[in-house]
Amino acid sequence: MVEHAADFEWRGEGEDAEIVLYAPDAATAQRAFGQTLPAAALPGVLSPVQAAASGSDLGWISASETHVAPDLISAPARGLLLVAASAAELGVPPGEAVNFILRKLSEVSLPRFGEAEVRRAAETGAFWAAEEGLISEDDLALFDYRVSGEPDSLPRRALSAGVRDLDRPGRTSVYGIAEILDTERAEALDLSTGALALSVQTGPEDLGRLALAAHRERILDRVWSGDFGATAELPAAPLETEEAADLLAATQAIANYADARAALRLYELRRALAGEGRLEPRAAWPLGGLAQEDGLLLHRRNLATVEREDALVARNFVAVGTGAMRASAPPFGPNPEEDLWAWEEAGLLERVASLGPVES
Repeated sequence: MVEHAADFEWRGEGEDAEIVLYAPDAATAQRAFGQTLPAAALPGVLSPVQAAASGSDLGWISASETHVAPDLISAPARGLLLVAASAAELGVPPGEAVNFILRKLSEVSLPRFGEAEVRRAAETGAFWAAEEGLISEDDLALFDYRVSGEPDSLPRRALSAGVRDLDRPGRTSVYGIAEILDTERAEALDLSTGALALSVQTGPEDLGRLALAAHRERILDRVWSGDFGATAELPAAPLETEEAADLLAATQAIANYADARAALRLYELRRALAGEGRLEPRAAWPLGGLAQEDGLLLHRRNLATVEREDALVARNFVAVGTGAMRASAPPFGPNPEEDLWAWEEAGLLERVASLGPVES
């Protein structure tokens, strides 16, 4: 059972750690509490496990001092906020702007890529796309570039799937900026009412799914031997083991691959809107995955990594992080029609602008 602790905050005891849950109502909190319990059973778990839940989405951040568990993460993904010209500047009626952009996007073809390009994408992420001349070097600052991806940590089946997935479109949504809620922060992001905001999210598709499944099976084999201090219900590897190191390397390679796919989507969108006004990236945020921080292994599931003042799109708002929940935030939202926005009231995010249908 969970107990109401504060506005939009509930607390309950898991197997080895307290759970702090943020939700818009008690029914959602009670349902999400049961789903979050596995994250509190992580060997070496540090209390509290923090989670956020809406009517249909749930995310958590669970930290361990000793173990890594592939079941407690979502495959690394990447979100982007792009700002484009107004519908009038595109030369189309406001009601046709979304179809116009998506139609132009469907007419853009990517170069052909093979396994060598997939390996390079897994190794260096968006840097590979810049090397290919698909994005500019200025764009790389958005992607928090690292060189630690190890393509050899990905099984051959995953690399083969990555060839097919590399040119799959990510999820792209087109909004109008309906209202500015924080003028100073909006100016820093160059947001203004009437402009178009494009929200892009790219994941690793089958490459990520196959890679995480392979590492889970490898860890599970060692769990059955009784060496890892974990259970078959939640396979986990001690941080000092080769299995944990390989999973961490694979997770970074998956994150790099998701970044490369986001960079390709940026390339496609710029080609689609060439001559129709500038398309500028304003924010980028990683989602899910693993991170090592101060000797801890952070497991993120369906949450974005956002430090204080980092921007992201959370359903129908542009918002900035507060640094809460170990610099994590829900990219989803509670009921958008509610007068009070639960994530803001709970201190997880602060709204900058509201997004809505494209209007004149």
